[in-house]
Amino acid sequence: MEHREYRVELDVYNGPLDLLLYLLKKDEVDIYDIPITQILDSYMHYVDLLKDFSAKSGLDINVAGDFLVMAATLMEIKSAMLLPKLKPDEGKEGRSAAQDLADPRYELVQQLLEYKRFKDTAVLLDRKQHEHQDRFARYPAKRDTTGDEPPPVDMDEVQVWDLLSAFSKLMSEIGQRKPKVHEVNYDDTPIELHATDIEDRLKREGKLTLKQLIVGRTSKSEIIGVFLALLELIRQKKILVHQGDDLNDLEIDPAPEEHRRTYEHASLALSEGAEQTRDAEATDVPAAGDSDR
Repeated sequence: MEHREYRVELDVYNGPLDLLLYLLKKDEVDIYDIPITQILDSYMHYVDLLKDFSAKSGLDINVAGDFLVMAATLMEIKSAMLLPKLKPDEGKEGRSAAQDLADPRYELVQQLLEYKRFKDTAVLLDRKQHEHQDRFARYPAKRDTTGDEPPPVDMDEVQVWDLLSAFSKLMSEIGQRKPKVHEVNYDDTPIELHATDIEDRLKREGKLTLKQLIVGRTSKSEIIGVFLALLELIRQKKILVHQGDDLNDLEIDPAPEEHRRTYEHASLALSEGAEQTRDAEATDVPAAGDSDR
């Protein structure tokens, strides 16, 4: 039986501009006046996290290269910012990095603003699509919960960078980030098996935390496999997650059937669209000998 490589498609692969926008929002930084040193340090922290996932998730080398190119760009801008500044021309004083062509950050800010416009438009279109799909949806009655317990949130509202941050904190807490003794213990369990195990545990226990899923695992590669399986279940809308205030831990619930159907309907639509495209392309191909007539 031929082995088929299993890859998880994650929003993390949106690229370095997506990460920069996330960092600007997280640190409440003005996009028109980016503190390069602060953002560069935060950016490199997440790039280091991505290295842990690259082998297990099948991260394309070209995608990884995009993140490194952006890191080099930030370093170049930082170096340029350290150079002595010329006295600003009259009328240019007080301009933002988006207005001053001489500002080393100018080109980066323009890219971020353009990317943000496209991303905001995509979010708006996606929201309208879900509103249309859910127009007549009726979810089951909520189970009894304490008044202080936050409701489950759709992970579409939580960026993958938040999850990576929570994962990093948890790894540090259980001593996996920097082990005292280096051990080569690679786990090659397919991610789909980890996903099945998570679903089975949710059926038995009803609710899990990220810490419960990770604690007790024998190697970093196994832990990364579990985390990638969790992200895949989120993408397939099979689970819902409670977002804590500090994101040190996450509570995981099985998603209601109506929530799962959203992914199934989207997958079916994509499959039908791909099939129609193939049929159209086959129709456009001239029959053998037609070109000689």
